[in-house]
Amino acid sequence: MAFFVLIILPSKKNSADLDRDIESLTVRIEEQRILTPVFHSLLKRAKMKGIKGKLPSPEKSKLTHAGMNAIPTVFQDSARRHSLKLEEITTDDSSLTQESGYLLMRLRLSGDFFKIREFLIDIGSIPSLEHIEEINIRSLKTSKEIRLTIWLAKE
Repeated sequence: MAFFVLIILPSKKNSADLDRDIESLTVRIEEQRILTPVFHSLLKRAKMKGIKGKLPSPEKSKLTHAGMNAIPTVFQDSARRHSLKLEEITTDDSSLTQESGYLLMRLRLSGDFFKIREFLIDIGSIPSLEHIEEINIRSLKTSKEIRLTIWLAKE
């Protein structure tokens, strides 16, 4: 009886724990087996195509008042080149009137997720672009919605 209590019961408990661990690992291995083709597909699509060398690094310049009127067209053309639809452009009114030297713009685009990077590289060549503060991507039924908060240097 003591042999049963001291040896058999603990080994049964250890065996049950090992069985649970094996089952958990089997499920994880199966998940990895299923997700591997998806990972390879995403990796292949994410590789840089057509982008040779380094990213654009234009000479920085400030946006003039005349240039402020043209900047929506620049974003629209860039979105069109990369098969994205520019849904909305808003300019922060307070940044227009303040003497901070920066213009805050918010863009809302929709389209293919894999075209976003090309679009971002393209707008990176805008000389007055200071930085992109926020990128928010949300799934829609047939595409992705991209919201960008962008700061441009202004005179």
